[in-house]
Amino acid sequence: MPARWPCLALLLTLLLGARAHAQAAVTIDPLQSRTGYVATLLINEVPFPGERRWVSESDTKNAMLAILWVLHGRIELVPDGYRQVDLATVTTDDVREVISAGGVHGQCEGFYKEADRFVVVDRVQERRDYLAGIANKGEPGRFARIMNYAIDLASAYDDGGIEGADRFAKLRTIDGTPVTGRAYSWMTDEDIYHPGGNYVRIPDEHQGGMGANRFFTLRELP
Repeated sequence: MPARWPCLALLLTLLLGARAHAQAAVTIDPLQSRTGYVATLLINEVPFPGERRWVSESDTKNAMLAILWVLHGRIELVPDGYRQVDLATVTTDDVREVISAGGVHGQCEGFYKEADRFVVVDRVQERRDYLAGIANKGEPGRFARIMNYAIDLASAYDDGGIEGADRFAKLRTIDGTPVTGRAYSWMTDEDIYHPGGNYVRIPDEHQGGMGANRFFTLRELP
């Protein structure tokens, strides 16, 4: 009878290991949900290991968090003198409306509404599914950690919070220009890209470049 105990212990170890592995797997909510749409955007906007302009896991995660703060700012933290429509081109309290505003080539490239459904272009869906496929192969690694970070950010936001501070919240001056603090736009980090108007580029000395993106705050209005 005692000889069976090692077998039982081995079985329990395998079951617990399988359970832990399953819990670490990447599962993204349906695209139509707030959590699924936000997570898809965060994943889409940053580089993953092996991709062009990949720097590190922390760099990519920091960019995801900063992007979420931009979206939140366009809804809840509009600076004095500005209107939501000035920043988001829409008036809404639904983050999906902010993401999809302007159509396929609008506020967030590749994210749009079609027949009142929040959708994405094929390349966005295909890349997300490809990355999830890598993340779910073998033991969970960087891909799984990064994707689950995006999923967790989206889930916490849907529950009413953001897991992490806004690194630009206290920014008040850039090269002598008074600014509102917080970032209200991001674009591919190349000199040719700038949102124009009253947006002010956040330089590297203020960590304005992350995850292959450049972040922009706003000029403070008199």
